[in-house]
Amino acid sequence: AGLNNISFDGVLEFWDIGSDTPTLMNDAHHFMVTNIAWDPTGRYVCSSNTYGGHSVENGYMMWTFQGSKLFESSLESFVQFQWRPRPPSLLSEAHFKEIRKNMKSYTRDFEIKDKISQSKASKELVEARRSVYDEFMAYRRKKEKELEVLKLQYSELRTETVEEEYVEEIIEFFMKEEVEAASKE
Repeated sequence: AGLNNISFDGVLEFWDIGSDTPTLMNDAHHFMVTNIAWDPTGRYVCSSNTYGGHSVENGYMMWTFQGSKLFESSLESFVQFQWRPRPPSLLSEAHFKEIRKNMKSYTRDFEIKDKISQSKASKELVEARRSVYDEFMAYRRKKEKELEVLKLQYSELRTETVEEEYVEEIIEFFMKEEVEAASKE
């Protein structure tokens, strides 16, 4: 349904279409929304309700590309929302051409730098984990030695012969004896 369609209920759906199967990241609601505008970077989106479309609840809402609301503003007689235009580039046309021409090599160089920084981070993480592991193994070896000493002490205690003298006693109890005679009929 279109934005100005009466059947449109103001539900905004934010989809991730970067993979083979599109995934709904979030859905949000902006009642009576009339316009949608993405910012030039693609990181934010603005939904607005303008005075030309409706005369109530005019204003705008700012969202992330994932559908999280960042800001909301109600403005009476709100007419139009526009993103600030990007300032002109400081690069000359010749520089743009050079960048476009060498984009693959720049990409490769940045990927190499990214991998190096990731490997440094990974190396630091591995070293930290190794340190924790070594500390644990030292603690474990110490406790295993203590356990061996305790096992020896317990085995010595169990092997010592203790002679005990057993005395046999027999106790007899006499219970009451009753004899009943059976009657003949």
